[in-house]
Amino acid sequence: MIVPESTQWVDADGATLDLDVDWDVQGRGMPPLMYETELVPEQPGERLRAVRHGAREFVLRLWITGASEAAMWTAVRDTISRMDPARGDGKIRVTTVVGDQREITCRVQSGLELSERLNDTSGPEVQRAAVVFRASDPYWYDLSDTVETWQLDPDSATWFPIFPLRLASSEVFTDATVTNTGDVEAWPVWTITGPGSSIILRNLTTGKLLSLGALALTSSQVVTIDTRPGKKTITLNDGTNLFSYRTADSSLWSLRRGANAVRIEMSSATAASSVQLARKHRYLGV
Repeated sequence: MIVPESTQWVDADGATLDLDVDWDVQGRGMPPLMYETELVPEQPGERLRAVRHGAREFVLRLWITGASEAAMWTAVRDTISRMDPARGDGKIRVTTVVGDQREITCRVQSGLELSERLNDTSGPEVQRAAVVFRASDPYWYDLSDTVETWQLDPDSATWFPIFPLRLASSEVFTDATVTNTGDVEAWPVWTITGPGSSIILRNLTTGKLLSLGALALTSSQVVTIDTRPGKKTITLNDGTNLFSYRTADSSLWSLRRGANAVRIEMSSATAASSVQLARKHRYLGV
């Protein structure tokens, strides 16, 4: 049996509100495209420099109903209050007929001013609202993180007398393949548990690396590296800022679309050491 698609609003406080969405939606597919071009002297046309995805606006036509006129107006007031953009970012969350869930961070642009025309947009127990949402980040995200964890293989630990050690995954591979199933690059959040030193995280597919240089972790220390846009932090579990430990050739790299060959290097690791990579895949449309 096919389960119908459902839509929720997640307000700035994290509370959810079920939405009754009309089968007339605009803007949930490809984000707007921004072409960067330049004119070429004495030549026709133009030269394409780059193509980027711009901020997105999309329209959901909502039915707000109640068992009575009073109940309907209570629901209208609740919807307006919880979607107030002055409260902060909210999210539209969609559960598709496929069964997966995706969400996009956004705020209301317009539409909650309401048009009250009897028997057209409103009635005693119903109010319609064509709400325009604006998403500065135009991508839809998985609801949950995809997480992979690597630890030193205890069966192989005695065979590594020379440092740096390379951690083996649960499949006992020295190098792991991390697959980004989204449509665009994904930005990982790393969690590294000591002991360990000379930590280097490499994306062999893109040639990027992140080295923490002279940083040495004890068995009680955990470092979190958040590469996501708007975050870009490296912190110890006690809150210490470790951003300055990056070497000059380091970057907070992303996972490109598809398969990524990832190598993790760490000296002085033990069976208690671990490295976790978490990310949310991003999509062009719902």
